[in-house]
Amino acid sequence: MILVSVGFIIFIFSEVMIIGYPKNNEESTDYIMILGAGLNNGDRVSLTLKHRLDAALKYINESGSKSYVVVSGGQGLDETISESEAMKRYLIKNGVPSDKIIKEDKSTNTYENFKYSKEKIEEHSRKNIDKNTVKIVTTDFHALRSNMLAKRNGYDNINVYSSKTVSYLVPLFYTRESLALAKSFILDR
Repeated sequence: MILVSVGFIIFIFSEVMIIGYPKNNEESTDYIMILGAGLNNGDRVSLTLKHRLDAALKYINESGSKSYVVVSGGQGLDETISESEAMKRYLIKNGVPSDKIIKEDKSTNTYENFKYSKEKIEEHSRKNIDKNTVKIVTTDFHALRSNMLAKRNGYDNINVYSSKTVSYLVPLFYTRESLALAKSFILDR
């Protein structure tokens, strides 16, 4: 009973942190990094990924941002192209110049998104990641864990701009994220 009570308290605490984490920072940055979220039918952006891309486009259009955009996501077994390629196509179709887009296509999870995007940003900027400012674009439930994993990969100057979770998926995604946060806290290093 004590273990169940402690587990419940930890779950509630993590949910409060996930919900309360700042999610729409409009501060200008050198790079905008959009995290992948899977493809449908092998080559089409999923609903969650579309919302992330649309959030990035909204930020870019409303702020007039001239930042470089890093699209981060590899190719899953059921995908015919990488997530980053699908994301790049979507952004170009919606007015982002192709020369402003940097593809990271090796990652298979959020930790690797930051690890491999760091290499791309450092190569492009010719500066260490801690000398660049990066805006992370993800979904609201994913903001806290993304911040934690970015910090573990040496990103010092970051902020988050997120899309909203589709209402009927909020219970599932927020519950799952609490478990993913615990897993990442312990294992992703």
